[in-house]
Amino acid sequence: GRLLAATALVCAAGGVMLSDADARTNRALLVGVSEYPNLPKGDWLEGPANDAVLVRDFLIANPTSPFTADNVTVIASNVEGAETPTRAAILKGLADLTAKAEDGDFIYIQFSGHGSQQPAADPSTEIDGKDEIFLAADIGKLDPVTKTIPNAIMDDEIGAALDAIRAKGAFVWEIFEACHSGTATRAAGLGVEEKERKISPESLGITPEM
Repeated sequence: GRLLAATALVCAAGGVMLSDADARTNRALLVGVSEYPNLPKGDWLEGPANDAVLVRDFLIANPTSPFTADNVTVIASNVEGAETPTRAAILKGLADLTAKAEDGDFIYIQFSGHGSQQPAADPSTEIDGKDEIFLAADIGKLDPVTKTIPNAIMDDEIGAALDAIRAKGAFVWEIFEACHSGTATRAAGLGVEEKERKISPESLGITPEM
């Protein structure tokens, strides 16, 4: 495959051998949402912004197939030089990737933050009657009229963005660290306070009846 094997290419002008990895451009979008100003601080996260910085540094320093700093965009809470991860900023980041992507490029996208569900906009398209959503930093409580979380990003929107990038001929590798792992714990042990990483539907104004 393109990513697993270096396919030799011959430069006709000078006969220089280039690997497939050398010929492509690596691009990345790293989203880390740790702070949610419209939610109680108990629903905020600590890891996503840290993850974005660690992954950025790894991609740039990667000796096998490094990313240039100019091609790594970080949209994360409280990260120097990064935009706040609002809905508008995240969607613009995806749109910018689409505009820049070229045939053969390798695109790495990472979303870290809260994920949730809301009543489906079209229940006939969802077996469980729910749409999956990623919570941007500027989300609010459920709108009682539209039955949606303001400024959340729906899975269909992200899917459409990925399709647009792939249509340019780029290979996309996306990681979502935003699952519903309600009982998962990290670094827990005797005498250590456990903290669930999930956000409850009630925190977003979604009642059990909905």
